[in-house]
Amino acid sequence: MARLPTPGGDNDSWGTVLNDFLQQAFASDGTLVTSATNPYTSTTNTNLANSTRPGLVQLAGDLTTPYSAPKISGLQGNPIATTTPNDGQVLTWSSSNGSWGPATPSGSGLTQAQAMAITSMRI
Repeated sequence: MARLPTPGGDNDSWGTVLNDFLQQAFASDGTLVTSATNPYTSTTNTNLANSTRPGLVQLAGDLTTPYSAPKISGLQGNPIATTTPNDGQVLTWSSSNGSWGPATPSGSGLTQAQAMAITSMRI
């Protein structure tokens, strides 16, 4: 099993031990290994995350899979509606639906600059 070098130990093998450790997560070109087989060592990559074991990437809370393009499924455990917002709408909590969703803001004292900032934001 790969390990980090031991300070004060591993005399004359520090580089070998460190390279063995790094090759578990990095390919020979320095990129993260994301395939089931490590292309540098030709061994099974045990650092990949899956539904039962955390690894290089573990999504939790309001983040959902896939790890290569995670999505936000909620805010603080409360779901986000899948309704596509229209221009000028903002993300608003609906206690009747129990979720966050797009809504047109009321004219409750927003300045023009605030309204423009809200309008330009996208989820």
